[in-house]
Amino acid sequence: MNDRFGAILERFDESAIDTSGDSSGPLSGMSLGIKANIAVAEAVPSSQSRVFDRDFHRGRDAEVVARLREAGGVIACTTTMVEHAAGRPDPALGFPLPRNPWDPTRWPGGSSCGTAIAISLGIISAGLGTDTSGSCRIPAAYCGVTGLRPTAGSLPMKGIMPAAPSLDIVGPMARSAEDCRLLLEVMRGVPVGSSPRELPTRVLVPRHIIGSPRISAGVAAAFDDGLRTLGTLGLDLGSADLPYLDDLITATLTIMLREMYDVHRERLVSRWNDYGRSFRRLALAGALVSDRAYAAALRSAAELRGRLESLLDRGAVLALPTWPSSAPPYVFEGGTPQDDWNLTAAFCATGNPALAVPMGFDSLGLPLSLQFVGSGARPTASGTTCPRGEDLVLSVGELFQSHTDHHLRRPNPDLASSLPPIPDPDAGVDEDASAPDLPPQLTGLGIPLSRADRVMLGHLVEMLFPTP
Repeated sequence: MNDRFGAILERFDESAIDTSGDSSGPLSGMSLGIKANIAVAEAVPSSQSRVFDRDFHRGRDAEVVARLREAGGVIACTTTMVEHAAGRPDPALGFPLPRNPWDPTRWPGGSSCGTAIAISLGIISAGLGTDTSGSCRIPAAYCGVTGLRPTAGSLPMKGIMPAAPSLDIVGPMARSAEDCRLLLEVMRGVPVGSSPRELPTRVLVPRHIIGSPRISAGVAAAFDDGLRTLGTLGLDLGSADLPYLDDLITATLTIMLREMYDVHRERLVSRWNDYGRSFRRLALAGALVSDRAYAAALRSAAELRGRLESLLDRGAVLALPTWPSSAPPYVFEGGTPQDDWNLTAAFCATGNPALAVPMGFDSLGLPLSLQFVGSGARPTASGTTCPRGEDLVLSVGELFQSHTDHHLRRPNPDLASSLPPIPDPDAGVDEDASAPDLPPQLTGLGIPLSRADRVMLGHLVEMLFPTP
């Protein structure tokens, strides 16, 4: 593997050659990359952090990885990610820094970035990511590949490090929706080819997304082209009222922040300086989500789930952009995530399956992505092997890709011949600015906050918890 874009964390050349997989299985010979928070027998999952449990699932595959291996998949490597699946990489930690394969000065998306980069460049055939608030779909969108967030609770999570446990789901990433379905069936432990492949009764577009100024011109144009393609393929297009889209996003992000803080609470206090700067600040911000606010977000998610199911329960799917823009420049002041319209997070707290597929390129030659969202209803005891909403989004993705070639396009690997340095996340912090007063929930834990920590936590508080 010639990895100049920071996609690979650990390679398993010897075990890949002497694989124990079934050479006659449905994944025979398929090279796979596994995100570094998912256990593989060859390595301890580190979540690309200095702070992790070194005994977690040591020497064993996560359950979904074992199934891929048994089906003939070749576990070629672990792939890079954002530390503990949140924030941005910190160059000071010394891990490989992932870069966008279409423009190495741009962000490849998080947190399953390495898997998306390696697929885009052809280093691996397919792989696994995890999706908490969009972590399979955002890097798929930025890197021009396909990524699926499966139906909540539909896959075993044994052997996968938690980020925000009630939101986490493992998901397949590949060049095509067809390959995502193949990996998904293997991970689910059902016969390959057993999914019903049913097309949606209608493809619904949320009204207020069309023409929204929050969507870039390039995304809007490619989205219109994608809808026209779906119409020419005989799909019934319609519109839907989704005025609670921002409420969906808020519920997911509130739950994620609180659960991420709960997972790392004790170690944030005892090992603050061992964490990367971006992750530790974002995780600590979760301390501001009170028990009451967390419970309210869970209730809101349940209520919104019901409203979505009423919209999708007759076999419809939603169509919307995966992200409102193409990949942004790799510059994040203080490592703070951008305050963009997170169209992937909207469907995480509700548990809906969502598929990101390439839908074209903008004027800069950067990939753009179309997202299909289905019903989150789980399989019944009637013998259904794939949740219906999941099958619908995969089927419409497969149909779309059978009549477009966006997903087959590959970046120019020569872009990596001269790689500019990744900016230090604190390089843009104004040293002359006064550090803000922080809430006592952040300052009363005994954590040794640096001045930059205080400045950037102040920015995060303003972004994540705006004053009404």
